[in-house]
Amino acid sequence: MMDYIIAIFSFVVVIGILTTVHEAGHFLVARLCGVKVLQFSIGFGKSLLSWHDRFGTEYMISAIPLGGYVRMLGDDDNEVTQLEQHMAFSGKSVFARMAIICAGPFANMIFAVIAYWLVFMIGISSIVPVLGTVPKGTVADLANLKKGYEIVSIDEQRTNTWEDVSVALMPHLGEKSFVKLKAYNKVTKKQSIHVINLTDWTVDNTQGDILKSLGLEPFDPVLPVIGKLISGCPVADSGLQPGDQIIALDDVPVETRTQVTNYVRKKAGIAINVTAIRQGKKLTFWVTPMKKLAEGGEEIGFIGIQYQQTPWPKELITVHKFGPVDSFKKALIRTKEYTVLTLQFLQKIIMGKISLQYVAGPISIAKYAGQTACIGVEYFLGFLALVSINLGILNLVLPIPILDGGHILYCVLELLNGKALSKRAVEVGRIFGVIFLASLMLLALYNDILRL
Repeated sequence: MMDYIIAIFSFVVVIGILTTVHEAGHFLVARLCGVKVLQFSIGFGKSLLSWHDRFGTEYMISAIPLGGYVRMLGDDDNEVTQLEQHMAFSGKSVFARMAIICAGPFANMIFAVIAYWLVFMIGISSIVPVLGTVPKGTVADLANLKKGYEIVSIDEQRTNTWEDVSVALMPHLGEKSFVKLKAYNKVTKKQSIHVINLTDWTVDNTQGDILKSLGLEPFDPVLPVIGKLISGCPVADSGLQPGDQIIALDDVPVETRTQVTNYVRKKAGIAINVTAIRQGKKLTFWVTPMKKLAEGGEEIGFIGIQYQQTPWPKELITVHKFGPVDSFKKALIRTKEYTVLTLQFLQKIIMGKISLQYVAGPISIAKYAGQTACIGVEYFLGFLALVSINLGILNLVLPIPILDGGHILYCVLELLNGKALSKRAVEVGRIFGVIFLASLMLLALYNDILRL
């Protein structure tokens, strides 16, 4: 229950912060352009708290914390007198209006840089990309990668963390390509070159994790010791207890949590004989995994174990912490990387190279927001930065009415035609935009439910 409360609270915080940043961008540039701002609201619906400044702007915190808006003189159907025309949004030049519209997304990008800057100054711990068990027949196996190999670089791009590995591989999603991966064998103390064939790698054939779909599973050094049994799940009535260490499944030895998870995933509805050690004694139990839909709609087995929290070995942890100047440089690079990845991902969805099933909605955002909030402020800031980049890019580049990109499209058409669009055309566009966004939200919610 507490996890859900944290997730919901974190979601509200994330949306509140990013909405404030986005709308503040519109607000500040509108003021710079001499436009009168009537209202600045965080949230929609009924106003819970409001106050006015000396310019007559009403600031509001509203009841529904799922967005926000800046209402300017002349940007909707509010009447504008002749004396006020010079302060109206509609009375400004096309380029001034475009600057005001673009300011929201650009504010999100600036916020991302600031957030990553703080992350790199605070310091963030990441897992070194050392391979765990490489499943037979996977792309990694065919490239002759082995358990214990550390991924050093991909196409000469240094990979210090698993996040670096993902960033290096993501541009190849949906493309027919090969990448050169350099690995380090800690036993032989030698490096080796491996060619990864990504010809058939698409998001459609993944099973919830883009790296695992290639056989690139992180090494898990933590023993599968039960920490908690989830109420209502198969394991709750199995006889297993917190503190038990699972050592075999159907007489197949297991040494890590990952091995247990991978085995159980394939056994939905099929009874498993679990061998565990309790206070030095070997015991056996029967558990039948319940069926659960994973990302992409795949049916997997799930028994409801939360493992005992164990510190990760120091040799598998790398800490990135820099001074203010270097942190700012790193922040710019990271923001650029994720901006490019977001644009590439969007392009591939439009071209059909990546499935729509990976469009995420508020449930996913709430889940990840809650998880990162529990881990630490640096991870939460990193998550905020990533969502801010996505919010800014999607708002800016999607030419959908009611989004910033749709308003930019209107401005471009006005420049081309030499006159503003008719109210009828704008109204039709607004209706189309509402329908499109509602459909997209329903799709995202459907995908979120499949991931629960």
